Amino acid sequence: MAESSLKQLYEHITRGDEVRQNLISVRQMIRDESLRRKFMVLLGGDFSVLTGLLKDQDPKIRRNAALILGQAENEDVLAPIMEAWRTEKTLFVREDYLKAVEHLDYRPCLPQLRARLAEIEEGEGQEEEPNQTGQEHSLWDNNKHLAGEASQIRRMIERAGEKKRHTYAKTDPAPELLLVCNRCQVAATAEQIQKGSVRMLKGGVFVRDGSLEELMQIRTWSEMLFPIPGARPIPAQDREAAECLHEMKVYGYLKYLHGGEEGPYRYRIELKGKRSLMERKGSFIRGLASRLDMLEKGGIQNDDTDYEAELRLIERSDGTLAPMLKLFTLKDRRFSYRKASTAQSMAPVNAALVLRLALPYLKDGAQVLDPFCGTGTLLIERELILPSGTCYGIDTFGEAIEKARANSGTIGHINYINRNFFDFTHAYAFDELITELPQEGSRIVEEADGVSFEERFLRKASELLSEDAIVAVVTRSPKALEEAARQARQEGQDYRLLQKYLLNERLGTTELIFRYHRT
Repeated sequence: MAESSLKQLYEHITRGDEVRQNLISVRQMIRDESLRRKFMVLLGGDFSVLTGLLKDQDPKIRRNAALILGQAENEDVLAPIMEAWRTEKTLFVREDYLKAVEHLDYRPCLPQLRARLAEIEEGEGQEEEPNQTGQEHSLWDNNKHLAGEASQIRRMIERAGEKKRHTYAKTDPAPELLLVCNRCQVAATAEQIQKGSVRMLKGGVFVRDGSLEELMQIRTWSEMLFPIPGARPIPAQDREAAECLHEMKVYGYLKYLHGGEEGPYRYRIELKGKRSLMERKGSFIRGLASRLDMLEKGGIQNDDTDYEAELRLIERSDGTLAPMLKLFTLKDRRFSYRKASTAQSMAPVNAALVLRLALPYLKDGAQVLDPFCGTGTLLIERELILPSGTCYGIDTFGEAIEKARANSGTIGHINYINRNFFDFTHAYAFDELITELPQEGSRIVEEADGVSFEERFLRKASELLSEDAIVAVVTRSPKALEEAARQARQEGQDYRLLQKYLLNERLGTTELIFRYHRT
């Protein structure tokens, strides 16, 4: 059915019937790889109809015809598309001609591309055709089209050669930076920093004159962001934001962080803010990137697929944006063991925080059990924070167990068993039980004979724990677990609550640490 529809659409295009709309329909259909191949078979190598449309009076017909031709990935279409690009007067079409040929061997066209780039950067690009009111647009009013064309040319020039890879250079003292960490437990990260000055903020730790070597060993922060020196809040309008960032010398700061290495530095933009801002996220980012690339003249280059840095823009309470940089040239190898995960897997940084909070109660060489281990993250982090004895991880999900084994590799002495915790027995008792309880909706979380899951969990745990064992549990139902602990005391199993830490205010996720006694 789809194949016959493609044939009908092409016949209409050939006859000149509703050409623009039919071209759009063809473009949408050939996004499907199998339909794209069938359409190319239909053309049979005859591109004359489509190349003829590159001279149509309607710029949108020219644009769509070029993009369809590019899907052919046939070198025969390179010359007509590049000729159309060379003579095109309508700015918004020019970038799409180049996108159409970027997967072809356009290297013979590099001199033309470089000449056009220089022309744009010198402010001598072509003006847009008159709009519907007959008014001329100025060059800079159309800068987003020129900048888009320039960015595309830069990508093509770079792709034709070997992409430059930059190396982060500034270590000790480290530049001013922000460690993003758990909003409820900022102090757990701050107290690990021994060098430099530290200031705790609402969602992170600001560090000045710190040691990068030390900071890269701390496992409880999730992101490292670099404020741009002299940065001030910038407006949430794309053009004005780009000009502010240019004035802040973003490119110069990237060069400084990388030992003076020249660009281009490839970057992406990430925007975080309220709903009203996020609804225009796409257009805002496109406009900002186009203008900024133009102003920086190739020093930085927007690239959403192969980037070295992220320009993070965070909306403030007054509607302005706070700009920061996240660098991917600075390798974070703290969680390199993480080779596999599932949708339910705990993030390594969260597991590291759970163990950091429990550290005062852990002991060297302890026998450790995680009865709902998933992909093993908690047990691995337990071994990394303090060497343990033999560890056991249990889970009913066989795929998770296989992934846990892959993640653990040779870390510690961890044994994984695909079994239901409530059926598990062991020859000796465990000194520590560390786990995240399954969430509601899991098959294992259900009442049995009127007994809650938390009560059954603590009853079973008492069969496996040694005297004075530590039980560290992450749960979204802390009240239910505390109530289960009170019930257990009445049955002669004392789970004495030592500490309680809120981990996520919205979800209610909490870590509770008990000491176990038999009474």
